[in-house]
Amino acid sequence: MVHNYRVRVRYGETDQMGRVHHASYLHYLEAARIEMLRDLGCPYTEIELQGFLLPVIDLSIKYKGAVLYDDIVSVQTTVMLKGRIRIGFNCQLFVHDAIVSEAIVELACLSKETLRPVALPEFLLRAIQDAGDSTLQQ
Repeated sequence: MVHNYRVRVRYGETDQMGRVHHASYLHYLEAARIEMLRDLGCPYTEIELQGFLLPVIDLSIKYKGAVLYDDIVSVQTTVMLKGRIRIGFNCQLFVHDAIVSEAIVELACLSKETLRPVALPEFLLRAIQDAGDSTLQQ
C-alpha cells in the first residue's frame, strides 16, 4: 500500500542557503503520516479518542538532494506493522520525479491513560490490512 502526499515548500522552511532546512522534513513526514491514517479511515483524533497515543520512537532520514523554496515535494509512504505494539512508516520524498530524501519513522502504541505500551488497536490493524495493496492518493 502506497500513500501519496504533496506539499509546496514555504519560504519559512528554508535556510540561509535557500534550501529546505533539515528540521522541516520532520513536518513533511508527520503530515504525510497523519494524512495516510486519515485516508485509511483512522484519523489521529479518533485514535486518541479511543485511548491510544502513537509517539515517534525512532527516526532516520537520508538526504539525497536539495529541496528549494516553492518546490512541490511528493511524499510516498508505505506502512508496516512491526509486532503488536509498533508501526513503521517508510517514506520517499521526491521533487520533479527525483528522490531527494528517504526516511523511516517508527511509532509505538501507548495507552493514553497510563502512558504504557499496549497492543495496536484492532480498528487500526484492520484498516491497514483491508487497504492491502491499494494505492491511496491525496
